[in-house]
Amino acid sequence: MKKVLSTFVLVTCALMVGCAATVKRPNAPAEALSIPTSATSTVYLLVKSGRGHDQSDDWELFRAEWRTAMAKIASAAGRSFVHLDAMPASFDEPGTFVVLDVNDYRYLSTGARYGFGVMTGNAYIDADAEFYVVPEMQKAGTRKYATSSTAWQGVFSAMTSKQVEAIADEMLKDIDSR
Repeated sequence: MKKVLSTFVLVTCALMVGCAATVKRPNAPAEALSIPTSATSTVYLLVKSGRGHDQSDDWELFRAEWRTAMAKIASAAGRSFVHLDAMPASFDEPGTFVVLDVNDYRYLSTGARYGFGVMTGNAYIDADAEFYVVPEMQKAGTRKYATSSTAWQGVFSAMTSKQVEAIADEMLKDIDSR
């Protein structure tokens, strides 16, 4: 019985390895963002696309993934989070404003991946972020984020929700890396 249980645990762990999303970064190390500690308690996020992706049928689902992921990551870190639908005229509270420009993405839901497996294709995200210290709107720096999944991971590959969460986590680490 112990041997069967041990085998089951090992197989389960091996299969779950593909579940995590990895954020790809450019080869050159980026300069630390110049964000003072006083501007790290609140994170403002505006997700946009200048490439027409906002006309896609799944754009609002994709933006909802960002709202959910960043709220979760910020809350776990003891931060406030404000999702913005448009550029505000001004900011009332100090914080870090992140403008995420989505260059390309492929939305893949958990249900689609589990229901249709590798036939659904691969999820991916390619985005550029600009960080600002608010309310002054002082530019603190930029970052490039990219994720992808591969078909060989099958139903265990990282879907859009996991990829968004991985990028949100990296964004918060970048804010704290001053």
